Amino acid sequence: MLYSLLRNFIKIGLHWYIADAQVVHLERAKFQGPTLILSNHPNSFFDALLIAAYAPVKIHYLVRGDIFRHPFANFILRSLYMLPIYKKSDDPEYVVKNEFTYDTCMQILRDGKHILIFPEGKSHNLWYLQQFMKNGISMLLERSFKRNIPLQVQAYALNYNSFLSVPKSVSIEALHTVDSTEYIENGFLQVESIISLTQEELKKNMPGVPVHPDVLAENTKKMLFVPAKIGYYIQYWFYKLWKNYIAKKTEGTIFYDSLLFGALLFSYPILVLLLSILVGNLLGFWWGVFVFILLPSTSYCLSKYQNIKVETDLDNERVNYF
Repeated sequence: MLYSLLRNFIKIGLHWYIADAQVVHLERAKFQGPTLILSNHPNSFFDALLIAAYAPVKIHYLVRGDIFRHPFANFILRSLYMLPIYKKSDDPEYVVKNEFTYDTCMQILRDGKHILIFPEGKSHNLWYLQQFMKNGISMLLERSFKRNIPLQVQAYALNYNSFLSVPKSVSIEALHTVDSTEYIENGFLQVESIISLTQEELKKNMPGVPVHPDVLAENTKKMLFVPAKIGYYIQYWFYKLWKNYIAKKTEGTIFYDSLLFGALLFSYPILVLLLSILVGNLLGFWWGVFVFILLPSTSYCLSKYQNIKVETDLDNERVNYF
């Protein structure tokens, strides 16, 4: 239940954060059986949010194990269908703990559900595909085969206009589904063939440069002008506060989008609610209702009206830790 509520909440919030969403061939992702979902990983946790929002099914995620250390974080993350994969530096018992995670994955896939893994391993703000770290994919493919699970492999190619500016233009493209049962020869699963095919298909569908936003129609810009200006003057300050704070905290790292989106997603509705209650108490109930509608609608228009900046510094190296 928590997953469904949060997923729908995120889907709504993305409409404010992403001004131009270019979805390509999403009909290819049919999810007609247990599916291993693969994707490039350029933008930290934001990549998983994007796939979860546009995939028509609930997804379980394999994520870095170090964020599960605190008991409360462990409970919340598992409630959101996240499963830990540990590195040697995370835990001396990483092999045993990963075995438990892979066993859980098999139970999930046996039930016809779906798991997302980022085969590049670490996330980097890059516009090209990094070399796959094949161990995780191989484990899941081989174990599924041994347990007679007819695994499908569904890849998504993600691209962004920038990793440092909002509003965003993003591209999400579903590639052709690979049926692992078609790669069985002489009683063995051709794991390397499946991985190589998927890697090559992802490479072909990643242009190596930032996505350029679709041009907004002139009539649409004229319609958005007045409400966008209202949104700018009455609440842009709130976005600017968070933007400056998150930019400072994440400088030189890959977490800017993930943290900024999360901060706005949970704090902005509170701001709208508090201001609506305040105005309602001061001026009357219907004025409060008016403010409750005015604030999100004008901020939405502002996000669509603003120019989308395309990043030009394509060689700026950022780390994936604080």
